[in-house]
Amino acid sequence: MKKIKLRTLTVLMVLVTTVFATSCNQKSTENNSKTKTADLLVLEREIELRLREYESLLQKGDSISLGDMYTLDAEIIPSTIGRENIIKAFGRMIRNGITGNFKTTELWGNEELLVEEGKGSWSNKNGEIVGRGKYLLIWKKDDGKWKILRDTWFPEKK
Repeated sequence: MKKIKLRTLTVLMVLVTTVFATSCNQKSTENNSKTKTADLLVLEREIELRLREYESLLQKGDSISLGDMYTLDAEIIPSTIGRENIIKAFGRMIRNGITGNFKTTELWGNEELLVEEGKGSWSNKNGEIVGRGKYLLIWKKDDGKWKILRDTWFPEKK
């Protein structure tokens, strides 16, 4: 009889310990989730500031500084590879009076690499919209600054 009570007590203790440990892990996971959400909000703000800088540089016509927003090995998919070629592409756009306006719709990743999905438009020097669409940017932390590693554009179908 004592063996049965001891066995029952042991099983009960294991069960209580398991429930307690599981609930502690759940709280830890909830805290991690809240921290990740808070961290992502900080990252979103950083990317928002970089987008406004991108738009401002387009407006000012500064292709060199625009190019510096890209990593050395960046690509504008499908056809522009490397920062030097990106600078040349922006130079052509700027000479044609093209500017842009962009809005992030989704962002995911971590402190080193982020993927941004967004919507944007390109305008000519008269302010007329010459193109709308969606974009994907892959941002990479490079010397403490967010720089674009990959850039691609999907024009809206007319």
